[in-house]
Amino acid sequence: MTEQRERRVGAERAPHRDEIGDYHLVGRRAEVVIVSSSAAEGTAEDRCGPLLRTWLERRGLRVGVHVVPDGPEVLALLRELTARSDSAAGPRFVITSGGTGLNSDDVTPEATARVVQRESPGIMHALWAKGLEKTTTAVMSRGVAGQLDRTFLVNLPGSRGGVKDGMAVLDPLLDHISAQLEDVHGHGEDRSVTRSQDEVVPVAAGSAPAAASSGTAAPVSPAVTAAADDAARTLAGNGDVHGSGRHDVARSPGRTPDGCPPGTDAAAARPGTAAPGADGTGTVLHAGIGTEPLDRELAHARVSHPGCGAVVGFSGVIRDHDGGREGVSGLEYTAHPSAGDVMTEVVRGIAREHPGIRVWAAHRIGALAVGESALEVAVAAAHRREAFEACGQLVDRIKERVPIWKRQDFRDGEHTWVGMDA
Repeated sequence: MTEQRERRVGAERAPHRDEIGDYHLVGRRAEVVIVSSSAAEGTAEDRCGPLLRTWLERRGLRVGVHVVPDGPEVLALLRELTARSDSAAGPRFVITSGGTGLNSDDVTPEATARVVQRESPGIMHALWAKGLEKTTTAVMSRGVAGQLDRTFLVNLPGSRGGVKDGMAVLDPLLDHISAQLEDVHGHGEDRSVTRSQDEVVPVAAGSAPAAASSGTAAPVSPAVTAAADDAARTLAGNGDVHGSGRHDVARSPGRTPDGCPPGTDAAAARPGTAAPGADGTGTVLHAGIGTEPLDRELAHARVSHPGCGAVVGFSGVIRDHDGGREGVSGLEYTAHPSAGDVMTEVVRGIAREHPGIRVWAAHRIGALAVGESALEVAVAAAHRREAFEACGQLVDRIKERVPIWKRQDFRDGEHTWVGMDA
């Protein structure tokens, strides 16, 4: 009797729109970034961009293709493309091809890691495994996949074979990724329930739904095959621009899943959208200590919010003199094992004292050269006075309370220790 009721309820409703095909893809934007110095210089033809464009357009996305040389231009372009990732105007996907290998100018993974908030290592595991089916060099790729607000970024290899592998892995996931970025919680729900228009009815024990795993792989969408065929016909006879297919799951050392140094506070799951804490305190978006270079623009972007009319920042930059003595060549910061906990408590204390602010703070340790930033603090508030006050107080307390000391190196070979008596 129970089984009959479940089948009747399921049969009476039309499919939910969140369960139909490419509902969460149609009309959204996708940006393809081809990282190839030779293609950017015009000495070789880009054969991966057309392949990706055809595939994504067949899924209903509006596609832009950009070609940049290997090197710092990659990070600049990724930041430009994701500048509005927290709104509907931003791209839903940014897919790169190239620059993931071991050459000195292969910096696509590093650039992507500096942009994403949360990495998706499972995607890279799948890409790596797919590539290994064809070539052992797949393990040489260092690609990154992850999320920035409503935008998903993923690095593919620079070869057409690697791109085709990436399309095969990503094709059945695109709509589901897009739905989750839109916070659609019912999309692809647990197979243990059958949905009706107004209720969720448990499936009877032992009666697994038809979609249960059968031990066979999901078929590749016709869009992938069609895209590959179309691009192959268009570009037949030309050589590949990029290197061999390569994939990797490594995350940049010393970084948390949001692309920041260790110590991220979990108070705000999604920068740019988190409201002040329920207990009336401010929102701590990040409080950490690490060895990675600090990014002032990242800190400001994290604290920005439509409800905040002021964003104030502080950058503690290494200078070439100290205490009247010239010739400082660099500093080396060392932290006590308790420094991370103290840093977190200091930042949270400022947030408690200034309800409504949004704060991000990070201190770098290790060897730093003149001109590099050792401390980045960003505070957003409704009004400038509170933002200035909170930022100044936080910087002072970090310097007073967090157990970090430094060795100053001079060009004449001498050095001094600072903060050892703190």
